Amino acid sequence: MAERTLRGVSVTRVHRPDVGIVTFGTTGRNRPHKAQHRADRGDPRVVAVLAGIAAIALILGVWTLKTVNTQDIGGAGLIQALPATYFVALGLSLTGFVGALGQKVPRPWLLAIQLLVLIVVLHGADPIIHGLPRLEASYRHLGITDFIAQSGGLGRKLDAYFNWPGFFGMLAMLSNTTGVHDLTWAATWAPVGVNVLLMPALLALAQRLTSGPRQAWAAVWMFYLASWVGQDYLAPQACALLLLLTLTACVLAAFPGWPWKSTGKLAHRLKDLVHRLEPGRPAPVPAELSSAGTVMPAVVCLVFLAGMTVAHQLTPFAAIPVLMLLALSGRCRLRSLPVLALLFPICWLVLAATPFLIGHLQTLFGSIGNINAATSASLLNRVGGSPTHQFIVYSRLAEGAVVWILAGLGGLQGRRLRMPWLTAALGTAAPFVLFPLQSYGGELLLRIYLFSLPFAASLVVLPFFPRDSSPPGVRRMIALLLLGSVIATSTVAARYGNDAIENFTPDEIALVDRLYTTAPPGSVLIEAVHDTAWRYKHYAGYRYHTVLQAEPARPGDPPPGCASINQLVPSTGAYLVVTSSQAIAADVLNTGPSEGLQHFIDRCAQQGGWSMEYRNAGGVIYHLQGAPNGI
Repeated sequence: MAERTLRGVSVTRVHRPDVGIVTFGTTGRNRPHKAQHRADRGDPRVVAVLAGIAAIALILGVWTLKTVNTQDIGGAGLIQALPATYFVALGLSLTGFVGALGQKVPRPWLLAIQLLVLIVVLHGADPIIHGLPRLEASYRHLGITDFIAQSGGLGRKLDAYFNWPGFFGMLAMLSNTTGVHDLTWAATWAPVGVNVLLMPALLALAQRLTSGPRQAWAAVWMFYLASWVGQDYLAPQACALLLLLTLTACVLAAFPGWPWKSTGKLAHRLKDLVHRLEPGRPAPVPAELSSAGTVMPAVVCLVFLAGMTVAHQLTPFAAIPVLMLLALSGRCRLRSLPVLALLFPICWLVLAATPFLIGHLQTLFGSIGNINAATSASLLNRVGGSPTHQFIVYSRLAEGAVVWILAGLGGLQGRRLRMPWLTAALGTAAPFVLFPLQSYGGELLLRIYLFSLPFAASLVVLPFFPRDSSPPGVRRMIALLLLGSVIATSTVAARYGNDAIENFTPDEIALVDRLYTTAPPGSVLIEAVHDTAWRYKHYAGYRYHTVLQAEPARPGDPPPGCASINQLVPSTGAYLVVTSSQAIAADVLNTGPSEGLQHFIDRCAQQGGWSMEYRNAGGVIYHLQGAPNGI
């Protein structure tokens, strides 16, 4: 073979045995130029700059968080203790992601790096600053895991958590298998680890809710920016949410289409309604899988559904309206899946969680249909405490309302531009079905926001992307960056608004360790306010009681007296622990007497029968002598 070039024409001669020498000629204009190829792929120098921005944001953010003085964290939470350099790091992280999103050819690895940096900077603040698990529930969950790992059984009547043991049993199995029995490190870094684990599921779901990869990545980014609920600690909720998102993505990917034939009038009307709501999108086409090929995806969906059922009380019920609306809109052709989603949690509640069901019938079913009770528990009763705490509560409500409003506007824009929007809108609205059913201890509105956010995020970012796959223009990128900056700043305030209450010091942990050393097994242990980092060991070895709940006092509630403590003390005596976090919680939430928690405890101690056992910077332990006729 010989080749020569003449006046821009490339001539190639190839010898073929059948016809002899064949000459081919191509012009240089038809051959792709390396410079043009690089231009189509984007300037590598820009990519290097964006990667450098991510590195700077990560280093600056971690360094700034390490220098935060925890003594500056007050009633408004972490935001009042953060220096300006933190927000510079956060802004660099946002800028890097939007810049990577605007490249001619989006690079998944670069977008993933930008998201990982955002997770560390925005959601990793607590473990970096405090180095200990946040929330007293984290320590309780460690204790439940330790109990299962040590005993190999379930204390079904000991605590309601043991009636949904899936998450704790998995942790106990991993602990015994690996020989790592102290999982404090896992609880500490759970906010980072949980959000990293959520990323693939969020991206898989967003790709089926949006019109292109750019919008899908932006939806995941918006989820992390607006995720202020703080349910990403070592808890069954985080595990169940991961299963819910994966289940929904699996259904949309493997089983699109209608669950029934279009011969009936109802089916025809539903299809016509869906077509009118989303006229620019063709009807979902079933995946090209044989009957045998659909068995394994269906089994996987059932496994996800069963995993949610045994792990968490609420999430399986959130899956029911989501799957039903997907079926009614032609996005899930497994007609039995919504039915099984309803049967699984009900059967588990009746057959497996019987001890909890018998003792909580009024709690579970007493407020069904009572919207006023749900509103009071989720809204009115949560607005209280000090003025700074009320500001945090209002900021959370405002951010949730803004996200839902922006999602609604995004849905309208998607319909106008004939872009996919209906599935995301149905997923956003589905969790609201739970609102009139049960207050869930006043946290139902927070959980509704959490369940709807992955879908709402896809609608919030929809107006910033053109209909085709081209990158957004400069104006849209600037608008997206500004919106992300506002929501991220609001999330810093809302997510870490209770930081002084939700985190503990090493002195408090040492105080509780001393309590377990001092109190004989089987003793009654009393906390003044329900905000103590305990029960991470000896979960069933003691009897635990609480004097005051960590929630704003309601108007008309009688102030607590010393009798509220004495009535918890048995004839054999008890141990009372008062920590610095309890005092802060009582002050921020206006819980307990107006004189302050410490003055209240000091006044009760003067009545006699109290002796101080131990004191350090984290708090104090009292031994309370029991009365002869005590309980």
